Amino acid sequence: MDTNLNGCGNNVFVQNNFQNIPVQNVVVEHIEHKKVFRIAAWISYLVGFFYLKHVLVATLNEGFINHTKYSEFWGYLVFGILFVIGTEVFSHFVGLDYKTLKETKKSVVEPIVFIACIVLQSVGLFVWGFHEDWEFYQFMIWHFMIVYYVMARTGCLAAGRSGILFLLDCFQATVTTPCMNAFFRTYTILRKGCMFERKSVKDKAVKAAKKSISSKTIVTVLVSVCIAFFVCGYAALELAGSSSTFNNLGSAIFGGIDNFFEAIFNFFDEIIYKFEENLGIFICSIPVSCWLFALVGGCLRKKKPFCTERDFDNFTKEFHVLPSYSAYIVIGSVCVLYAVFCGTAVYDFIFRKGLFAGTAHEASVRSVESFWNLIRVVMMNFAIVAASCVFSVRALWDEKKTRILGTLLIAFALIFAVLAAWNLGVVYIAAFGITPRRILSSLVIFNVIAWCILMLIRFYKKIPAAQIGIILGAISFSVVVCFNF
Repeated sequence: MDTNLNGCGNNVFVQNNFQNIPVQNVVVEHIEHKKVFRIAAWISYLVGFFYLKHVLVATLNEGFINHTKYSEFWGYLVFGILFVIGTEVFSHFVGLDYKTLKETKKSVVEPIVFIACIVLQSVGLFVWGFHEDWEFYQFMIWHFMIVYYVMARTGCLAAGRSGILFLLDCFQATVTTPCMNAFFRTYTILRKGCMFERKSVKDKAVKAAKKSISSKTIVTVLVSVCIAFFVCGYAALELAGSSSTFNNLGSAIFGGIDNFFEAIFNFFDEIIYKFEENLGIFICSIPVSCWLFALVGGCLRKKKPFCTERDFDNFTKEFHVLPSYSAYIVIGSVCVLYAVFCGTAVYDFIFRKGLFAGTAHEASVRSVESFWNLIRVVMMNFAIVAASCVFSVRALWDEKKTRILGTLLIAFALIFAVLAAWNLGVVYIAAFGITPRRILSSLVIFNVIAWCILMLIRFYKKIPAAQIGIILGAISFSVVVCFNF
């Protein structure tokens, strides 16, 4: 009987005098740069431990308080920088450098922008801590920026860059990729076979012979050292009685050795105490490090998103059923309602109603209501535009009439944003001062106005409006958190 193994995952044919009987092997995935993945898998345990102890636990111990000491949240800065460096090194050694991203038509600018945002936010947390009323947003956006950077750096964004499939990218980053690679670290560390190159019988025999020779040599050396130790010790005791100087020298030497071993024992006692203290944190950090490796390693393993832009288009192809007159009815009705509202706003402005406030409480209520109304209305307007891309036969900007309706829709959103900015900036902040919450509201309104302008331009010129809007939002937030307020 002759057995011929062609490779991992191939068939093995057992040949006899009568027939060839195919025997199907279990298919084992061959992973390129397997040693790099294995090293990164082991390092991920340390990364997860550091993150849990010096980021999450430190945050819970300190609380979401506005600190002014440099040492309070140093873990955010160290983890952010080290995680970015580790991801860059990991990506480089698996062959995914920026040149490769460019050749595959993936964005090479966005990873650099998101690295800058991570550093800025980490520095802001390190220097100022969490700003009052910003705690939740800073905490979540810092984490999200790191996750989104991984997707951009590994070329796993659905369209190769951020854009209108932003929500799909978020779902793939937080759910799909980590869940699909939940056991990838275990597989990487424990899996044999194709994870290593095959070695010939001769190489194995030579390696085994070296091991046996090396073991024999070590045993011989240890036995010789023990004999020498006892012989020298006996001779030293006898000679110490004949010379006081030799005796004093020996006492000094043995005293130094005793102090050395005492320091070693104290060191290990401290290590054992710290080990017991950190053992629980390390055990709890295993799922965290597993999730991080599943995200980064899973993206580098696949080197493409689970759902690409083409896959999304094919999946939603059957949904493109609404004709143009559907947009006339929906958007036209909304625009009529917005026109009526703008008329009432003009009336209030002429008669000095609604745009001015006499007390701080009145201005506060009016600005807060205006802000949240703005958010809801603008989100609805952008949702209408996004829905047209999925459910309409043609997008709004593909036809002249629907383009005009889309322009009116976003123009009204821009008007509402300007009104909210007036209520917040002129009525409220100019009269009653700045607070962290008012700064946050101003940042949101600034981005909403910018997004409206970008969308208006997109209706008449093909630009990556969604990509520019996402980058603008990330940069503006990262810059603002670096200031003290």
